[in-house]
Amino acid sequence: MSFFDKWEAAIENKDLDGMVELMHPECTMVLHSTGKVIRRDEWKETFGRLIASDKFKRDKNRCIYENDDIMVSHSFVTFPNGTTDAVMYVGILKDGKLFRVETGSTPINL
Repeated sequence: MSFFDKWEAAIENKDLDGMVELMHPECTMVLHSTGKVIRRDEWKETFGRLIASDKFKRDKNRCIYENDDIMVSHSFVTFPNGTTDAVMYVGILKDGKLFRVETGSTPINL
């Protein structure tokens, strides 16, 4: 099973522990809006409530490219506040796990 498929399954099942398990212990995520860097230990607290929300929806999820070093995906995300963004997700992989993540997000009207 590809990393993308594992990651998607964890998101679809709102399996936050499973998502953390797919992250390298030294994983960092760069927030495109502020440049803030979040470490794996902070990720669940920062994004857990968002992903667990019944109002968090993702549509047209697709893998743009994946190999042993990188996974690039795109989806349309509706957030709990009702806004919808087109989200590009780039994950650098190390030892089969997410090592560094950056996202790009563009507000849209569906």
